Amino acid sequence: MSKTSVKRGRPAGIRARQLDLKRTLLDHPDVPTVIETEVRTALDDNHKNQTVAQKILMDRNLPISTFDKQFDNREKITINVSVIGKESETLEGEVIEQ
Repeated sequence: MSKTSVKRGRPAGIRARQLDLKRTLLDHPDVPTVIETEVRTALDDNHKNQTVAQKILMDRNLPISTFDKQFDNREKITINVSVIGKESETLEGEVIEQ
């Protein structure tokens, strides 16, 4: 039985390439023009790509994870009771806050 090493994780050098690309994009002289165009498109009611521009801006500025932390669904308890053979009736309840 021979043991072969299994390489896991990112390939060698990929992080350096990611940082280099990020640096290149941030230092590019046309970045302010691209951002200005994106915002102008999002605000223009007659532009055909307005909703796409708005979605891009909202996805970058307000990630959904921001809202997931505020509204945790695990706090709710729902109990469903089913009875076979009788007419169902709805019971009213109250919310108990802790």
